[in-house]
Parts: sequence; C-alpha cells; structure tokens
Amino acid sequence: MRRSCCWKMRSPCFVAFILLSIIICHSYVVSCWSTIPSKLQPWRRSASSHHRREIIQQYNSNGDGDNESKVSSDENEQGPAIPVRRLLLSYALAAGTEYVLSQNFVRPGFKRLHPMQFFAALGDPQSKSGVGAEKWGVWESGDPGPRGIPFDQFDDIVSNGKKSSPVGWEIDPKSFWLEEHGIWMEAPRYNLQPGRYLVTGGRLRTSVLTIEPADENGVKKWSLDGGVLYDVTHLPCRSALYVDEGNGGSPLNARREDFPVKPGGEMPQVQGCEKQDYAVLFVTGVEDV
Repeated sequence: MRRSCCWKMRSPCFVAFILLSIIICHSYVVSCWSTIPSKLQPWRRSASSHHRREIIQQYNSNGDGDNESKVSSDENEQGPAIPVRRLLLSYALAAGTEYVLSQNFVRPGFKRLHPMQFFAALGDPQSKSGVGAEKWGVWESGDPGPRGIPFDQFDDIVSNGKKSSPVGWEIDPKSFWLEEHGIWMEAPRYNLQPGRYLVTGGRLRTSVLTIEPADENGVKKWSLDGGVLYDVTHLPCRSALYVDEGNGGSPLNARREDFPVKPGGEMPQVQGCEKQDYAVLFVTGVEDV
C-alpha cells in the first residue's frame, strides 16, 4: 500500500490545464500519424529480414490468387489498432486528472484532509449502500505501508517477542494486517465516526460516503451518493486481517512467493489464520460541520 508523490502542485488549475493539453495533443498526433502512408512510417518498416523473407516465401508459395494471406501479413506488421492506443492513454490521463482534482478541490461544505486518510471497508463491491460500517477501520496518519514491517524482519519481531514496531505501533502476532507487498501493517482504528466523507479509488469517481450513527444493536449503515463500492476502491492497494485460529497462525507462515498481489486480486491465505479481505478507499475530505 505504498503511495508516493514526487512533485507538489503549486497551482491545481495549471495542472488540470496541462493534463487536458496532453490529452488534446495526443489525439491530434494520433490523428495525423494515421494519415501518413505506411511506407513513410519507420516503425512499420522495422520487421527483421527473416520476417520479410517469410512473408515473401508465403506469398510465392500461395500464388497470385492468395491475396488474403498477403493482406493478413500486412495487417500484422502495422501493430495495434490506433483506437485502442488512444482509448488506453485517454483513460489513464482521465484517471490521473480525477485523482489530481480530488486532491486539490473539495465539494462545498467539505474540508480537505491532510494527510489523506485510508478506509478499510467491508461490503458488496457492487452495492452503493449496506450495513456493517462499525467493522470498518481507518488509517488516520496516511499510508500505513511505509510504516510497516518488511518480510525480512518478521522473524526478528516474532522470535524475540517484540511488542512494538520500529516506528512505535503496537504488535499483535495473533491478529495482524498484511498489504499487497507482504508488509506487516499497523492495525487501523475501528468504529468510524458517523459523518460524510469524500472517498475515491484514484480512478474516475469521487463520491460522498455517509456513515450513519449506530442503531440500538450497534450496527452502522453506509451509503454512497454515486457509484458503487468498487468504483471508489483503490485496486492496487490490497489488505487483509489475519487472525490466529489456535493452530499456530503467525506472520511467519506467510509465503514470500505469494506477493506482490495483483491489483484487484484476493490476498493470499496464511496457514493457521482466518483471513478477511478489506477494500481500501482514499479519504480526501470530510464534511465541515
């Protein structure tokens, strides 16, 4: 769950302008490139001599009537379709724009959180509301990954019975959190405060998340004003809580080869532990009351 930012935005409007300009320029360049004859495009002539000989041999063996094989070979040399490249880059730039704007602008009635907080959420990914928010957690000090314990320190921590991490958070080897790189994280604070929060997955949507006060049974409802839980989940950040079932469950049982976990993937099992996967939400703002 590592998140880094190697530059700071002095003017959000300027950054948004730059990103929009890149999208426009890219579309223009692709449009111009597609009008250039293939004979003038160097990358279309970059096939190896061996590959060209294969095309010539195939053409000669099939005769003049087999034009279909020649056309197919020419199409293979031309690389991926332009609309696909345009779609992929446009999607990436749009996601980056949304993330930048979510970090610098908040809706009226909200104040921006600094540092950004992280919610550990439970619920149906395709639902826009549900119950059980009392079981959610929050990392209030920002990304817990850099504050975590790497794999090569697990043995020293557990074998020596250490009670705290190198940066000071409390250790419990019987109930522990792992992230997508296999880093042992501090536990989040549970029992979220009722209120309204701006949440995003760093993709194409920022929504208002409402956490209702607990009912008489201690259950808290949650709801989104737009999209579903999946839409505001940051897919590269994976996290899970592992609890010892009484069969020797421990962070030492985690296997290095199971990490890193691919974006959107399920966290691996750890022998002797019961696992609960959590979705990770970026919390960029909170209602100003």
